[in-house]
Amino acid sequence: MDRNAKYRRLLGGDSTPIDAVRIRLIVEQGEVVAEVEWPENGLTGEGDYFYATYVPLALERALDVKENYGFREIVVVLEDERLWNPAWGQLV
Repeated sequence: MDRNAKYRRLLGGDSTPIDAVRIRLIVEQGEVVAEVEWPENGLTGEGDYFYATYVPLALERALDVKENYGFREIVVVLEDERLWNPAWGQLV
């Protein structure tokens, strides 16, 4: 995981860009976890990883999808900024 990575923050009502992989942070059973989703593009169909997982793993999966399927960025949907750990990278 890259502490210097930068992710654009979106709020729940914001539209996800069509060229972005989306990470949505949620709290399940007292733990912050993340869901990974992406839209269809010319290289892959719309998809997700089916279940929320540990945030660092979700970020690795999102980066893999971004790099292998030509997405421009990873965005983070996050209502409460206190859920973000700076060890995961920077929110901009």
